[in-house]
Amino acid sequence: MCAKFSVVGKRSPKVGAVELATGKAKFTTDIGLPGMLYGKVLGSPHAHARIKKIDVSRAERLPGVVKVITYKDVPRVLFNPSVWYPNSLDPKDKYILNEKLRYFGEPVAVVVAVDEDTAEEALELIDVDYEALPAVFDPEEAMKPDAPKLHEFERNIAAHVMNSWGDLEKGFKESDYIFEDRYITSRQAHCSTEPHACLASYEDGKLTIFSGSQVHFKVRRLLSEIFNIPINSIRLISYYIGGGFGSRDEVILEPICALLAMKTGKPVKITMTRAEVFYATTTRHPAILNVKAGVKKDGTLVAMEVKGILNTGAYASHGPVVAGAMCFEDVGMYKTPNFSCDIYVVYTNTPIAGAFRGYGNSQMSFAIESHLDLIAAKLGIDPIEFRKKNVIKLGDVDRSYGYTLKSYGLEECIQKSLRKIAWKKEKIETTTVKRRGVGMAINRQGSGAAPALEEFSGAFVKINEDGTVAVLSGAVDIGQGISTTMAQIVAEVIGVPVEYVKVSNVDTDFCPADRGTYASGCMYISGEAVRRAAEDAKKKLLDAAAKIMKVKAVDLEIVDGIVRVKGKPSVKKPIREVVPEEPIISAATFKATMSPPSFGVHFVEVEVDTETGGVKVLKAVCAHDVGRAINPAVVEGQIEGGFVQGMGYALIEDLLVDGNGKILNAGFQDYKTYRPCDLPEIESIIVETIGSNEAFAARGVGEAAIKPSAPAVANAIFDAIGVRIKDLPITSEKILRALKSL
Repeated sequence: MCAKFSVVGKRSPKVGAVELATGKAKFTTDIGLPGMLYGKVLGSPHAHARIKKIDVSRAERLPGVVKVITYKDVPRVLFNPSVWYPNSLDPKDKYILNEKLRYFGEPVAVVVAVDEDTAEEALELIDVDYEALPAVFDPEEAMKPDAPKLHEFERNIAAHVMNSWGDLEKGFKESDYIFEDRYITSRQAHCSTEPHACLASYEDGKLTIFSGSQVHFKVRRLLSEIFNIPINSIRLISYYIGGGFGSRDEVILEPICALLAMKTGKPVKITMTRAEVFYATTTRHPAILNVKAGVKKDGTLVAMEVKGILNTGAYASHGPVVAGAMCFEDVGMYKTPNFSCDIYVVYTNTPIAGAFRGYGNSQMSFAIESHLDLIAAKLGIDPIEFRKKNVIKLGDVDRSYGYTLKSYGLEECIQKSLRKIAWKKEKIETTTVKRRGVGMAINRQGSGAAPALEEFSGAFVKINEDGTVAVLSGAVDIGQGISTTMAQIVAEVIGVPVEYVKVSNVDTDFCPADRGTYASGCMYISGEAVRRAAEDAKKKLLDAAAKIMKVKAVDLEIVDGIVRVKGKPSVKKPIREVVPEEPIISAATFKATMSPPSFGVHFVEVEVDTETGGVKVLKAVCAHDVGRAINPAVVEGQIEGGFVQGMGYALIEDLLVDGNGKILNAGFQDYKTYRPCDLPEIESIIVETIGSNEAFAARGVGEAAIKPSAPAVANAIFDAIGVRIKDLPITSEKILRALKSL
């Protein structure tokens, strides 16, 4: 790039890397307070039931038990745990504890005791008389008029979202060919390293919550609504967070812990077991997507229709907004003149589906990118050329958000990838038993969710007396590296080494409000707020230095923590010698009106054993246009992690629910994810195209890195064996059945 930077664009070590590597980093599970009590949750043994009677007297008499609460003890305030924004139309369908239970493991009662063992023992002493109710686990069955009813919604439909443009009927009539198929995606678990935990205290009317949330300010607002206490009486604090991927983008333990702290007058902590994390938090939405596309003989897309069903589980949570993302975001990636998307969000007696990296567009990407590959094969057109013919380009209007593309790196991503992967005629010869194939898929990802959602962030930057810099932001680092890139932005703007910059953990009493960490918008939105605050702090510092050095502020520059006169590097002073007694503190905000998109492509080479059905991913080449890479190492980590998570989604990950609604593989022993020794060669390619100026033109990559992965793997398998698997995960059993059907 033309611009020269001293810190931005460099592979700066990740903030907190030493603490994490040495075990010194503190997570919520490590936090304790004097007099702290411990909570344990009794989960429902039924997928659908009503509590006829509950007796907690035996549990209360157990020595060491302080309190037991049931649905009778909670505020009768309905809420939606996904939080989002005030006056949202998302269904409010949940209480902290419910009399009617809608999924296996739903909280029935909570015990508070002096230690975890006592609380666990007390759970066995709670007597519950359940009325088992008919349950429904399949979303298509749940939509039938005679299906068991979970909530007061017609046909168990929590939401129905639609989007369209052009004339679909006319488009199909003008098409030379019409291709229609059905795609099914699985229930994927987040598998964050850190289990969910929460610690709450309530003293003198002040509620303090320690939680590894992704959305602290939204949680604060929701707790205020549930408990009818002022927002300024609620404080949320986070320490290190061991991954999120969307699993912490809603309240789960916070309301329970808050209520227990209020009722006992003591700090209360709950840490979920690994099994509880699997069945009592949230998952990715399983989806059924029917795709119909009309094309001309030359491969021009004329019309596309997507009809889908999202299984939101027992409660709506993020379901309606996920459906909105599916209908209004990535669907604008192709120049289809006639389009319709129609998604139903359906309740079932299964675990709650919530936010998950890709947010509905991972499901949509699998369906559309698989379908387009199918069409290309039928028409005899190279899959790359077919996509390039139909994808939006520089200067086109992105129908997803209605603005003209001002930067575009997809073509460069494809060209650089082709230098690293064997494609079509160049492919390695395969044996009769083990066949190799190469597949690809492209993606488009916005940096946030504006203008569909209100996107904002604030930041404080303080220059200390010794020349170091403190940064306060409400954006939380969940492992993606935002603290590192914020430190680099501030160091670049002010002109100090990155080691001088300290980014504090989130504390809502002191940090400015922030949208939260989701939708790949942290870098663009929170990063821009930090940049603006740093610019203002630098101006104040130079004004102060100008008075001391007897020059004009415009004649000064700061390099490596030294203030010097431009053109006269020998006339200089360290920052610590020019910082005034009056503190230099700057604040800034940024409200996004758009979400600059990034584009990317994944190429995958696989080997399929036709005797066993086993699939081995041999190589992945993942190229992404990220605007400007503030820290290439952080970007590469996101790309590689996203691909691996998407590869698991494609091939092995599926949270299984049996005929009674119970999770069969609630733990890492049975729920399989890829280990480092299982991984293929992954080559990350960073493409930089500069469009908007916010946050040094950086754009989001977190979700972009997962979305093309599953369809690229699926397309590679098709290329290898000539059989297309249309439901995830693509297991060896499915491959063998498909091969036998030939």
